[in-house]
Amino acid sequence: MVHTLMAARAHIVVVGGGLAGLSAAAEALRATAARTGVTVTLVEKEARAGGNSAKASSGINGAPTRTQRAQGIRDSVEAFAQDTLVSGRGRSSTTLVGKLVNDSAQAVEWLQDAFALDLDVVAQLGGHSAPRTHRRPDADGKPQPVGWGIISALTRHLDSQPRFKLLAGARATALLAGADGGVRGVEYEAQANAGTDAGAEAQRGRHTIQAAAVVLATGGFAGSGDGGMLGTYAPDVAGLPTTNGPFAAGDGVRLGTALGAELVDMDQVQVHPTGFVRASAPRSTTVFLAAEALRGAGGVLLDARGRRFVSELDTRDRVTAAMLRYCAAPDTRARHRGTDGGPDAAAFLVLSQAAADAFGAAALGFYEHMGLVFRVTGLAELAAATGSDVHVLQQTLEAHDHVRSTGVADEFGRRTFPVPALNSKTDHVAQYFWAVVTPSVHYTMGGLRIDEHARVLRGAARTPIPRLLAAGEVTGGLHGANRLAGNSLLECVVFGREAGRAAGAIASADLIH
Repeated sequence: MVHTLMAARAHIVVVGGGLAGLSAAAEALRATAARTGVTVTLVEKEARAGGNSAKASSGINGAPTRTQRAQGIRDSVEAFAQDTLVSGRGRSSTTLVGKLVNDSAQAVEWLQDAFALDLDVVAQLGGHSAPRTHRRPDADGKPQPVGWGIISALTRHLDSQPRFKLLAGARATALLAGADGGVRGVEYEAQANAGTDAGAEAQRGRHTIQAAAVVLATGGFAGSGDGGMLGTYAPDVAGLPTTNGPFAAGDGVRLGTALGAELVDMDQVQVHPTGFVRASAPRSTTVFLAAEALRGAGGVLLDARGRRFVSELDTRDRVTAAMLRYCAAPDTRARHRGTDGGPDAAAFLVLSQAAADAFGAAALGFYEHMGLVFRVTGLAELAAATGSDVHVLQQTLEAHDHVRSTGVADEFGRRTFPVPALNSKTDHVAQYFWAVVTPSVHYTMGGLRIDEHARVLRGAARTPIPRLLAAGEVTGGLHGANRLAGNSLLECVVFGREAGRAAGAIASADLIH
């Protein structure tokens, strides 16, 4: 088929419609409010914006925020930076980490103030020294997923802006190079889908958009599998199930490297310890994430015998390593009773009634409705459901609660125990909630190398590629060897806004000239 090449102009083009891209677009519009001639076009290959950001469930970090202060939580930028660097195992850029944590409180409060988001629930997740991960409470008995709520609020805001245009169903295929080696626009292909913005304009047509500045915010490559970028850079984990959709294929990495961008940490891939295993599809290659907040609320991890084997609030890489070591043998690997096969390593995630209440009944009910979480009454029913010995279960949960009452660290080094793991013997209606979870590819720490101003860097000299910016999972260097829970949404807001401000300045100068 002959493709029509049409030329258009937008002063700023954002590629990718997750939280990083939406934040960049919103900030670019704000930064150019006095330049009414500046337009922003967002190119998104899916039918709607959101990406993986829309599925985020644990929350967004910030320290110290006014929400923390109102709840009597003591925290600091220094403590947050230290937790992030420790999690990165010495590979994180201290400059990027400094930018992230210093802008974190402002990022959370921007979402609260500019978009009326009620990020009022603050939890302490794995690897954190204080509660600083903000999410939304249940409302009228219904869950308010934090990622979906943020994406929806920003999308509504952008839809109301006359200088903004969303091209959904448009896959960016190349960056247009200028004479100085910088970027001068984007080539994209409209998908054959008349129900999308781009598809309605021209069926399967190739188009170019000239631009003063381009922001890459296309996400990572954790959904690319064995035959894609994941198999090339991290073949040892490419066979694991993933929490990502196939859209997470590394598009932005390819676009950037074609213009000479440097890559960093491409072999650093985060395997999340808790992807839900469905009883109806135990070998599925795509899984639904069991939010870290489930453990932050007091959920415990047990092997098939009913024994704990790790600090549930350790960093993701360490919890994953413990599951692979202690929950992979035939007698220790958890599975749904009556099912054949399943992942090579799996554990039970168990919440007491107190932990379930802390997490939120509506959010937990959503998982139940999906067939991912189950409830039982009493330890005997829990033992029968999981195939564990009831006496071992009781000893395990009693030991957890005994250490909790002493205030000292347990045998796994855990010191924070938000609620009891054992239901009260006098509460005959209290229930336990359980699920089977398995390590799953979740996030790619590597990508385009950027500086603290979100400028994409080129070559050994690490000079900025003129007019090319990037934010979110498409970039590398911030998280090192392991991303700290709650830093993904934060990274998208902090560096997305930074990219938007920089793009706005470039476009404003271009408009003058």
